[in-house]
Amino acid sequence: MGGGGRPGHRLHPQHHDAPDAQLPTSIMDLAKPEWKGRFGVSPSGADFQAIVSAVYALEGDAAGAAWLQGVKDNAKVYRGNSTIMKAVNAGEVPAGVIYHYYWYGDQADGGANSKNTKLAYFGNQDPGAFVSVSGGGVLKSSKHIAEAQQLLAYMSGAEGQKTLADSAALEYTVGSGVAANSALKPLAELGAPTVDLNALNGPKIVEEMQRVGLL
Repeated sequence: MGGGGRPGHRLHPQHHDAPDAQLPTSIMDLAKPEWKGRFGVSPSGADFQAIVSAVYALEGDAAGAAWLQGVKDNAKVYRGNSTIMKAVNAGEVPAGVIYHYYWYGDQADGGANSKNTKLAYFGNQDPGAFVSVSGGGVLKSSKHIAEAQQLLAYMSGAEGQKTLADSAALEYTVGSGVAANSALKPLAELGAPTVDLNALNGPKIVEEMQRVGLL
């Protein structure tokens, strides 16, 4: 059951002195030689692993594996989206793959770690425009199943989604017809590809990332 949309992987923090025309038009471009050492990723986090899952789902295993090897060869590795953003902000690396709300959150807090950056969106149904979802569930072993179901119903209902929209989380609302925070680019304008979230194979992706040495 979805709690909020997380399309940040389509976003790069970009140093202001790097023109938009120099940014990759697809996340697949990051495996090309010209991007060696010029972008940051955080492979240890579930955020980036979800992006890798989307690439495999949309491009197939062979193309996904080739891309993943290229990312391993090209990327600078950081631990966490905020660390990537700080590195771009400081000019340590020209670009990075992050989730959008880290940037929006820092901007709302004065922009100390993002003032020299801006966001660029992949769009055009690119794998890099994949929208992940913050989900919730109830364990069979739970001693409070009814209460947990009530919480999930609230989170995905109109009142819960309105609470999310008005919060500092800056994730997208995904249900009950509640508009997202007005600071965000409208979800309908992000050009996200269609991905069956239930078909994503997390364990396989972890194995693939371990195989190329990203984990």
